[in-house]
Amino acid sequence: MPRSAEINFWRQMASVSASKLLNALGVILLITVLNTAFSIEEIGVFFFFYVSVNFLSKFVGGVGEAIRKRVSAKEGQNPEYLAVGTIFAIVFQTVVSVLILSVYVLVPEQFLPDPLQAGIDVILSAITLLFAQSVGKLMLNYNSGMGYPGRSEWFGRALPGVLFLVLAVFFTFYNSSLSVILLAGTASYSLSAVIMYLSTRPKLLILPNWEHVRSVFDFGKWSILQMISNNIYNSADVLLLGILVTSTTVGFYESSNSLAGLLYVIPYGFYSVGNVMISGLDAEGRREDIVSVLQESLRASSIIPVMSFFMFVGFGDFILEMVFGGEYSLAYWYLVGLGLIKVLSSYRKPIQGLNYGTDSPEIQFYANVYAMIANFTTVLPLIWYFGGLGVVISTVLAAVVRLGAVIRMSKEYVYDVDIRWTLLVTYSTGLVLLAGSQVIEGMFELSNLQYILLLVGFAVVYLVSNISLIRIDLASPIGDRRE
Repeated sequence: MPRSAEINFWRQMASVSASKLLNALGVILLITVLNTAFSIEEIGVFFFFYVSVNFLSKFVGGVGEAIRKRVSAKEGQNPEYLAVGTIFAIVFQTVVSVLILSVYVLVPEQFLPDPLQAGIDVILSAITLLFAQSVGKLMLNYNSGMGYPGRSEWFGRALPGVLFLVLAVFFTFYNSSLSVILLAGTASYSLSAVIMYLSTRPKLLILPNWEHVRSVFDFGKWSILQMISNNIYNSADVLLLGILVTSTTVGFYESSNSLAGLLYVIPYGFYSVGNVMISGLDAEGRREDIVSVLQESLRASSIIPVMSFFMFVGFGDFILEMVFGGEYSLAYWYLVGLGLIKVLSSYRKPIQGLNYGTDSPEIQFYANVYAMIANFTTVLPLIWYFGGLGVVISTVLAAVVRLGAVIRMSKEYVYDVDIRWTLLVTYSTGLVLLAGSQVIEGMFELSNLQYILLLVGFAVVYLVSNISLIRIDLASPIGDRRE
């Protein structure tokens, strides 16, 4: 029996979500630290490169997803699968690095977008970060497939996130250079990869046979395509803003996205752990248990994202000013739009975990293709009419299309799930509390402390109401599908 089928679902989910939360908070703190030494435009340049590195490293992450699936469905270490990913990573990253440097050297500077004129030192630092992140993604997925998704997330995401923040703080005060900040990220992800290797000690000097290669890329052809499409979809906003609008809009977008990212930590936990557990259940043919895991995940996944979205609608400008400063209040609609996207993702991520666990990664790829079609056919007209905000509006429309496509193509399992009561409770509670908060705000002139107390009260009442009304089996997600 695969160990992944019997993991403690809620404990692992809480661990993964907590590590993701720590990582998300690190990004927010990083922006606040960078604000002390760099302008919004320079911060936009930094995130242009950072997002580009994330985009490229996830090509290797697609192979990592395949490794996680193959390892989680088997007993033992199976280091041959990791060897397949390592060989792919070395070849891919070498080719990409040569292409990036060739473009920078050969293309005249006046034809490069503003962010790419930052200098060769920034580009070389970004390339080293690419190598470190890619290796880290391989080790994270391998260790997760071994049955340790929670521990892997802490070592693979939370740890480098914290180290990155600490080093960034140090270098910001002693050497205000974007290239040095990126090198801090390289050091953080490299240390993380070493620690993950030491936690399982897979054999390095081992050659995979053709069956291992075929097995990884049989799944990987879809997970890699999914990663490519997903990365194009997720990274397009920042890249389009940096190329077609201004670096300042990238700063507004990323500051809002870092706050909206807090809504994503719970859905990500359900995706990451559900992926591993469902893979083990699928290997044993336990369909009813798979549906139970999916239903419990969908019940709990959206509660905090929906609550936070209503808080962004009611108090988004105040939140932005308190966290990043008064000049960021102009990003209010960025925050609201990105918050809505994360709410839609809170329904999609558990289903994505289902699809990966049941060996159907092609579903997410096709859904991403539909989303990209919606995104790229609307983004240019919307940029023309709404400026940088047009990118966010276009992405909201694409997120609706992507969720609808994932649900439709996953109907074999999703149509057995009933979350109508959950939807009614989460949204009706949010609307009532939002209306009440607006009444209080209109009747009284609130100080900053009173605004904070109102936000805390909103969250407490919302969570208590939802936890009381939505029945979630915290003992085990298996075996109870009542709504």
